[in-house]
Amino acid sequence: MELFGELGYPAVTVKRLCEQAGLTQRYFYESFADRSALLVAVYERCVDVTRQATVDAATPYPQSPSGVAPDAVPAAARATLGAFLHTLTGDPRRARVMLVEVVGVDPVVESTRLRAIHGWAGLILALAMGERPVSPAQHVAAVGLVGAVTQLLVDWYFTNVSPEPVDIGTSAPTDLDTVLDVCVEMFGATYDRLMR
Repeated sequence: MELFGELGYPAVTVKRLCEQAGLTQRYFYESFADRSALLVAVYERCVDVTRQATVDAATPYPQSPSGVAPDAVPAAARATLGAFLHTLTGDPRRARVMLVEVVGVDPVVESTRLRAIHGWAGLILALAMGERPVSPAQHVAAVGLVGAVTQLLVDWYFTNVSPEPVDIGTSAPTDLDTVLDVCVEMFGATYDRLMR
């Protein structure tokens, strides 16, 4: 995570990884098929840490078979999204790996990233819907929410953290409080319109 999160995946060779870890390349290849396999392992670990924090934040909001109680949705959304944002952005290396370095590397990494997106959507649906059947529209809405949050965080990363800032062509605020407020509103509106 340190090398991928500080230098970027393209800049990190197996030789560099092994030097940093104090291992021989032979040992590396006994554990991983290639660099992208290591990137997948690092990414999955980042997702696991972030997901656990998000799930832990949901525990004060008991679920019935119908999901979180409708009157608790705004507070549950703020708590869970806040934990997600805090954990993902709390370590700039984790943010870079999850938001930037895994995009478009190769089909295996891309498949892993897409599975994670659908896993996040599944978590949203589990909290919102409980055991109720999920319609195709509800599934698409949950995936869309994940995509919206991800893009807001990519913008935040490139305007606030990235060692190579990117001009996104706007002066709109990208602070995390604003991102959280907008995400809570989006989740609440989606719940009210499609998941109640």
